[in-house]
Amino acid sequence: MQNLIEKNLYKKSLLSYLLWPLSIKYSLILILRRKLHLGGYRSRCKIISVGNVVSGGSGKTPVTIFLAKYLRKQGKMIAVSHRGYKGKFEKDNKLISDENKVFDFAKDAGDETFLLASKLVGIPVITGRNRKRSIQILEEKYPDLEYIILDDSFQHLKVKHDVDFVIFNAIGGIGNGFVLPSGILREPLSALQYSDYIVFNGKGDIPSQIQKYNKPIFKGEYHIKRFTDINRKEIKPTGKLALLSGIGLPKSFENTIHKAELNFEKHFRFPDHYDFKNNEIIKQISTDVKLEKIDYLLTTEKDFAKLQFIEHDLPLVIVEVEFVLENEEELTI
Repeated sequence: MQNLIEKNLYKKSLLSYLLWPLSIKYSLILILRRKLHLGGYRSRCKIISVGNVVSGGSGKTPVTIFLAKYLRKQGKMIAVSHRGYKGKFEKDNKLISDENKVFDFAKDAGDETFLLASKLVGIPVITGRNRKRSIQILEEKYPDLEYIILDDSFQHLKVKHDVDFVIFNAIGGIGNGFVLPSGILREPLSALQYSDYIVFNGKGDIPSQIQKYNKPIFKGEYHIKRFTDINRKEIKPTGKLALLSGIGLPKSFENTIHKAELNFEKHFRFPDHYDFKNNEIIKQISTDVKLEKIDYLLTTEKDFAKLQFIEHDLPLVIVEVEFVLENEEELTI
């Protein structure tokens, strides 16, 4: 599936052109949705939205973590809201961590939500598709709350945003420039006029189609903080390596590993948010690892959020990364 997407949605192809008429109709619907929207819930807190206009991975959650830590360093009272995609509480609204601890049931809230809570200990994290209700719960529980960061919320118009960050990944960019289903864009690039800041994640030139909206652009990239074993003890991966991931943009993970001057034999790639609960799949990976004499299997923190609760004998090494903004001193929120 990933290869099909890369060949037809990241590049222009016969299939993408055949689907293009559907994209035109969908684009018009999305443009009208923006123009006809009359407003949304106004929170007493400052609402910061972190989102994108592309499907697949761009780096929203790492940027959310960066912004949360940035505001905390400034002494601000903050909380984070995430939809909890594919999690147990997506249709509810549930606080999975507070200012004191991460609750035991947080592991059921979805991989990205659990990752947020794990990386932002001391910052309340709430999950739930209904963002308005999540905000109201946070407002009621924390009277002194100043900021709420909404991860993956650019298209969510039922809540008024004070600041909108839109994230692009240098590897995926804007794909072939078409809107779904013939491209990777979730809505036309004209939606960037509603953003406040654009964050370009990775090295390379920023596409002119993004620059033309004259929005402040920040550049940043992932830095590997450390490698750890499953007990979170720091380790140096050596020998024969392979990768294991179920993320939106697998090449981004590969690029991060290459930047660390590490080589890998193969990449076990699965769809974004893959839950790894299929025992036969895990057994097959384990068999392949042993047959090919792989010493370490490098995986992302997002994937380990699920793998740590699954019984297996994989020689996992978790790649802990942090998002670093090049021109952080220019950020004002």
